[in-house]
Amino acid sequence: MNSSLDLNLLLIARQDGGEPSELPDLYAVTPPRRTARGREADSLIIYLSMTGNSPLTSRDHKQLLEQMAQKFYKTPGSLTAALRTVAEALNLYLLDRNLRSTSAGRQGIGQLLLVALRADMLYIAESGAVRAFQLTPQETQPLFDLQTSGRGLGISRSLPVRFLQIKMAADDYLLLSTIGVPAWSEASIKHPAQQGMEALRRMLMGSTGQEFNSVIIQAQSGTGKLKLLKRKADAGVLSTPLVEDQPISAATATTVVAAQVADAPQEDKALGVPSASVPVASPVEQPSQDKGVGVTSSPSAPSASIPPAAVESSISRGERDQPAPASSQAVSQSSAAMGAAQPQVALPRADSVPPVAPISGPASTAAPPPKNQPAVRPRPWAKHLAAFRVTLVSVISAIGRALGSALSTIGAALLRLLKNLLPDADVLRLPPSTMVFIAIAIPLVLAVIGGIVFLQRGQAQQEQLYYQQAVEKAAYAATLTNPLEQRFAWQTALGELAKAEQYAVTSQTQELRSQLTASLDVVDSVKRLDYKQAIVSGLESGVNVTRIVASAADLYLLNATQGNVLHAVLTGRGYELDPNFQCGPTNGQINVGPLVDIVELPPGGSINANILGVDANGDLLYCAVGDLPSSQSLASPNTGLGELVGLSMDRGDLYVLDPKVNAVWIYRDMQVTDQPRLFFGDTVPPMQDVIDMSVYNDDLFLLHADGHTTKCVYSGMAQSPTRCDDPFPYSDNRPGRVHGPVIEDGAFTQIFYASFPERSIFYLEPKNQAIFYFSVQLTLQWQYQPKTPLAAGDATAFAISPNRIAFLAVANNVYYAAMP
Repeated sequence: MNSSLDLNLLLIARQDGGEPSELPDLYAVTPPRRTARGREADSLIIYLSMTGNSPLTSRDHKQLLEQMAQKFYKTPGSLTAALRTVAEALNLYLLDRNLRSTSAGRQGIGQLLLVALRADMLYIAESGAVRAFQLTPQETQPLFDLQTSGRGLGISRSLPVRFLQIKMAADDYLLLSTIGVPAWSEASIKHPAQQGMEALRRMLMGSTGQEFNSVIIQAQSGTGKLKLLKRKADAGVLSTPLVEDQPISAATATTVVAAQVADAPQEDKALGVPSASVPVASPVEQPSQDKGVGVTSSPSAPSASIPPAAVESSISRGERDQPAPASSQAVSQSSAAMGAAQPQVALPRADSVPPVAPISGPASTAAPPPKNQPAVRPRPWAKHLAAFRVTLVSVISAIGRALGSALSTIGAALLRLLKNLLPDADVLRLPPSTMVFIAIAIPLVLAVIGGIVFLQRGQAQQEQLYYQQAVEKAAYAATLTNPLEQRFAWQTALGELAKAEQYAVTSQTQELRSQLTASLDVVDSVKRLDYKQAIVSGLESGVNVTRIVASAADLYLLNATQGNVLHAVLTGRGYELDPNFQCGPTNGQINVGPLVDIVELPPGGSINANILGVDANGDLLYCAVGDLPSSQSLASPNTGLGELVGLSMDRGDLYVLDPKVNAVWIYRDMQVTDQPRLFFGDTVPPMQDVIDMSVYNDDLFLLHADGHTTKCVYSGMAQSPTRCDDPFPYSDNRPGRVHGPVIEDGAFTQIFYASFPERSIFYLEPKNQAIFYFSVQLTLQWQYQPKTPLAAGDATAFAISPNRIAFLAVANNVYYAAMP
């Protein structure tokens, strides 16, 4: 897992004047083996408490949080989108529950904190009167705003949620409270320094007599594990190990319990934990493979950061083992229960037990089995089984004889009927086997025809039922005035329509789908482009287009499969491939490997070439239409080149993206034989996950793998050095969306800066085959999606030509459309 922190979690609470023995509010899990794209390195903490007079039962609470974790890991895209999906699902569940209990005057409101860990970053979603504090050795920082996080979940369809992200370091603490203490503040809560988590717990417990519900999270250097900790009475913090490859059990650490451990007569001297205090989990049903990772408890050596009377409780991914047989677990439970009150009794071995004389009956006269030979157990059910088998055979034979007789009778009756109807009786002199066949075939044919008719009529009725439900929901959506509620209603109507189209796709369903899609497009700021196939003859099946450079009449396609460039020319029928164009890996004085990126060269340069490509080692390839390519190597800086992934051109300068060494190199006036200049000053933003860049004038935009953007403004003056905003936030004014470092439905993979007709930035969102259009301040304007379905799969490349033609590649399919 790509993570540099472990998190220790301890739930602390006060209810009815004491610490409760169990609370189902906290659920923590690391990624399962199979997740949606983008969730592979994200650990999740769900912290949900209920207020009001309609709480969830403990069982329902645990099941709900487990289902939400599954939804999180099945949601692709950005972390913010996945967290919002979970919050929306919880809100709708609680809202529906509250609406059903309105007549009884009961209501349950969810106070929610969602935390996702990726590397050393925590992404947090808050809803309700929740509180959060980050405790570092230098300061205590509040991380909540009661005005923007709303009252909680389950009150209305609009989702009151606040997103933020923080960076954690080893030995930092995070205090989360779903039911907090108003008096807690940055002045009253301090970092415990070297005293550890238990000191912080005692400070919080002793600071107030009010009821509260909180969790302490401690960051440690590690590999992304989550550790659920429990308290041992009068001995500090106790954490129970969460053994790998175990199924989720209600008796284990799917929730964190601050429980007092009962005294027991025997004590584990190494751990200081009573041996009878570890509960035995009852067998549970094997969960599905993609349900997250469950955890169970067992003792292990204590962690260095926890008091000596403690052992770790780690959550880790892995395939589940099958649950132990009920009989073996029952024995374990019985022995555990007995061990708490009685001394252990040594049982004799089976082969040392003396034989017992028979009591009475005919069997007692039988000779005992020979010595060292196992006794043969009598099987009293064997003779009953044999008798049953004989009876079953006779019954089946009788049924067969009766069926044969009935078929013969039916065949003879049918023959007599046909003889009476037709004048020539000789025609109907059929053998008995034929008559039996006719007697069987005719009813079967009639039954099949009747079944087909019944299914068709039933499917038509079912399709009509779902279609009418979609029409009704669409009509209801049109009456709403809240855009967020409208969007939800349109999506519900589309869901009903999809069910109808599973039975039949008709002109009615297609028309309704067009209406619903158009309504959703207005809310989601979507414009539809009428794409057409760009390449007249198509591309070979093995081609994978990952970069596109488009001019007014030429198209250059980088084929990642072979690392070469394809050239296509605009004709009256579309774009036709140029079979004579050569631009790919070469062997010569300079060996150029597979190209990783290409840029268009301005006309009139010192080298007569149309396209410049680069391989990962920094070797350049100049390609010209109608001429052979030429190669050249980039001059290496003093620190050396790392592994190049991208190029960009601006005002005659060449920019080279080298994230491996945290650099963007500038070759002024294309002087690639001179040592380059580093774009950044003393402060360099983290670039290890940068996947693309775009440059315009002095502005550099860096696109990261998680979809966020860093903007840097170049300066050559020492008094005013180059500065960077990381992240440079997006502004999303669509209903129900939030401004922040990522766009909810935008897991971007490529970026393109256009200066004509106005300065704009475009991003490629591959999953929806969409192109997002932003202002230079990253305010979302529109997103362009296909009007009709294109080839299946994620989009792999895009470009905008100077005459505003959008190009989109899906593997070996290239499309183009005029932009409005």
